[in-house]
Amino acid sequence: MRCDGKMSYKDFIFPVNPRTITIRTDRHVALSAVPGGSDVVSDLGSGARIVSGEGEFFGEGAVQSFLRLRQVMNSGGGGMLYIPSQSPIFAVAKKLVFDAVDAEGVVHYSFEFVESFDKSRGGSAAALYGDGKKTLWDISYESRVNINVLVQKNRHIRRPDVPVMPWERVVLC
Repeated sequence: MRCDGKMSYKDFIFPVNPRTITIRTDRHVALSAVPGGSDVVSDLGSGARIVSGEGEFFGEGAVQSFLRLRQVMNSGGGGMLYIPSQSPIFAVAKKLVFDAVDAEGVVHYSFEFVESFDKSRGGSAAALYGDGKKTLWDISYESRVNINVLVQKNRHIRRPDVPVMPWERVVLC
């Protein structure tokens, strides 16, 4: 987990946080007409969060930073998206736009990620259930959450070197 306040996606750490970050959450609502009566509104639950924003890369490696981000986003599949002051989100990259390189070599970009509810992950991005094979050490490595943070947040798991059972919930943040 990113503890230094920098945004990251998969293994890409933004050298400078984006200038703007917007997290949109919509609810699925259906409106049905009832013959001879008023409409009926059905609340079908919350939808996936959409994370969008824009920012700049600057300095000597500005273009290389953009190209690396594009490579990570184009690699397909989902990954952990860490946003400062937010719970991590398992997300899929939807859009990356190269807006411009100005006269000073600053690369302007915008992006969009969509939260994924991939059932094979065994839980939300902020917590998961053990699989009987992985230890807290394994989970620490895969999630990039410091082992000391995992041990502190999961005092119910007595030993970090013993596999976490399927009924045991592991809190990541």
